[in-house]
Amino acid sequence: MIVLVRGEVWRYKPVVQRKGRSELRLIVSADAMNNDRDMPTVYVARITAADTGSLISARIGDHGWAQLTLIERALKSRLVERLGVATSDELEAVGIALRAVFEL
Repeated sequence: MIVLVRGEVWRYKPVVQRKGRSELRLIVSADAMNNDRDMPTVYVARITAADTGSLISARIGDHGWAQLTLIERALKSRLVERLGVATSDELEAVGIALRAVFEL
């Protein structure tokens, strides 16, 4: 079993490829959920190349911008390549954006 960690950036291979849609995903769910063998999915944010200028997106290194309004469940089996990991400052920005999105 692959160990998945919150803050990792993965290439996601969707069942149906959509032209122009980024395949990069940032894992945003808690590690306990990420590594639960009975849970086939994790929560991810789509990473896009362009900055939308929104306060609810966060820069993730050279990978692009995590769009925190585009949270989705991803099948663990479709996460095909680990590309990197967000820094602690980037994860703090993700947390701030998620709290704004969900009014936490």
